[in-house]
Amino acid sequence: MTSELSDFASFSEEIQSAIAELGWKEPVAVQQRVIPLMREGRDLIVQAITGSGKTGAFGLPIVELINPEQRAVQALILAPTRELARQVAGEISVMGRPRGIETTAIYGGVAYGPQLDALERGAQVVAGTPGRVLDHLNARRMDLRSLRVLIFDEADELLSLGFWPDMREIQSFVPKKRQSGLFSATIPERVRSLARTFLRDPQFVSLTQGSAQSPEEIEHYHYVVSASEKEKVLVRIIEYEDPESAIIFCNTRDDVRYLTSYLKRHQFDADMIQGEMTQAAREHVMARIKAAQLRFLVATDVAARGIDISDLSHVISYSAPGSPEIYLHRTGRTGRLGKAGIAISLVSGLDIGSFRNLQTVNRLTIPERHVPDDEEALERLTQRVLVRIEHDLRERGERERDLRQTHYGSVLRRLVDTEEGQQALSAMLFEYLRDPRRAEGEQAEVPEERGRGEEPPRSDPGPRRRRRRRRREPGAGER
Repeated sequence: MTSELSDFASFSEEIQSAIAELGWKEPVAVQQRVIPLMREGRDLIVQAITGSGKTGAFGLPIVELINPEQRAVQALILAPTRELARQVAGEISVMGRPRGIETTAIYGGVAYGPQLDALERGAQVVAGTPGRVLDHLNARRMDLRSLRVLIFDEADELLSLGFWPDMREIQSFVPKKRQSGLFSATIPERVRSLARTFLRDPQFVSLTQGSAQSPEEIEHYHYVVSASEKEKVLVRIIEYEDPESAIIFCNTRDDVRYLTSYLKRHQFDADMIQGEMTQAAREHVMARIKAAQLRFLVATDVAARGIDISDLSHVISYSAPGSPEIYLHRTGRTGRLGKAGIAISLVSGLDIGSFRNLQTVNRLTIPERHVPDDEEALERLTQRVLVRIEHDLRERGERERDLRQTHYGSVLRRLVDTEEGQQALSAMLFEYLRDPRRAEGEQAEVPEERGRGEEPPRSDPGPRRRRRRRRREPGAGER
C-alpha cells in the first residue's frame, strides 16, 4: 500500500521554494493521498470538493515530472470555466517557475494573440477549457504528441456544461501512453463513463465523508424547498440542471394538470398523463416521449404504472412519494440498461421525516443540495450558451473570426440598449437553443478505436437532438 505524504520535504529545493511562496506549510488531505499515487504514474479518479487543495495534488507532481528543457506541451488540465482555468494556471505557474517551467491558460472569449505567443514559446503546461483547446489543436497551433499528463478538473461540471463532444474530439490528439487523472466533487455514472473512456485501470480515491463506496448508476439528491414555492424552485432547478429528458411525479391529478400548465407557461416542452385522459391521448403522449420528441412528462404514480420509458436522464419527485417502495419504483425509471440517471426530490418541511425514513428503509444516502439562486442559475445558463455558440462557430469554420470587428458588434450594442432590442435578442436566443436542427454535426463522431465502446455521458445532448431532427423533417408539422 502506498504511504501517504506527511510533508513536502521529498520535493526538490526549487519546488519547496515555490510551495513556500504559495504559503503552504504542510500537505492537506487530498495532497497527502494523491501525490504519492501521481508519482507512481497511476491513473486516478479522485472525489474531492472544490477548495480542498486538489490543484496542488496534481500540480506538484506535474512540475516535478516536466522536463524544462523540452519546449512542448507535456501536461494538459481541462477545466469547465475560464475562471478555473486561470486559477489553475496561476497556481501551477508559481509551482513551476523555479524550474523554468512555463504555464499558460487557454480559454475562449479573449484574443488569440497571447495564447499563440505562449504556445510558440513552448509552454509545457496548459490549463484550459475544452472548446478553445480544441480550436488550437484543429488549427495545429498546439501539439500534444509530447503530452505526459492529462487532468480533468471538476469533471462533473465539464459534463454538465456540455463539453463531452469536445473532450471526445480532443481524445484523438492525445497520445495513448500517458498518465490521466480525473478530479470531481461527485462521481455519478456519467463521470465514470468519462473515466472509462480516458483512464486505464484507475485507482479510486475519496476525500468526501461517506462517499467511499463505489458510485451507483443512479445519482440521488434532494432539495429542501418551501411548499408554497415548489413550482418556482422546480423551474430554477430545471434551468440549472438542464435535464435531457425527465418524468416528473406528482401525487394528484390536480397537481399534474397545474404543474404541466405552469411548465408550458414558462416555455418548457411538457405534457402529462393522468387517469382522466382518453387512451388515444395517453398513447399520443407516450409515443412522443419514447420518440424523444417530448422533454418533460408529468404524471401520477398510478398513471405511470406499466409504462416503459428506458431512456430518461432524470426522475424528479415534485411531490413526496407515498412510501419507500414508491420511491424505488419512481427512480427505477432512469439509469436503465447500464445508463446513467439522476433522481431529484423536492422535499418540503412536512415531508422531511418521511423522506429520512425512506432513506433508512431503502438503505440509501440521499445528499442535500442547496437551491441555486437566480444569479447562479443565470451564470450556469450563460456558460452553457457560450459553450454551444463556441462549438457551433467551430463547426462552421468561423472560430477565428473576430465578430467585434464587424458591423454586427455595433448592431448588438444598439439592440442591448433598448427594451425592444432586448426582447428580440431574447426571442432569437430562445429559438436558437430549442431548435434541434441547429445541432446537426454538434457532436464530433469518434471512430470506434478511439474509445472503449462507452455510451456518451448524459450531459451530451448530441444524439438525442439528432434523433429529433430525423423525425422533424420539413413538412412533419412540428415547426
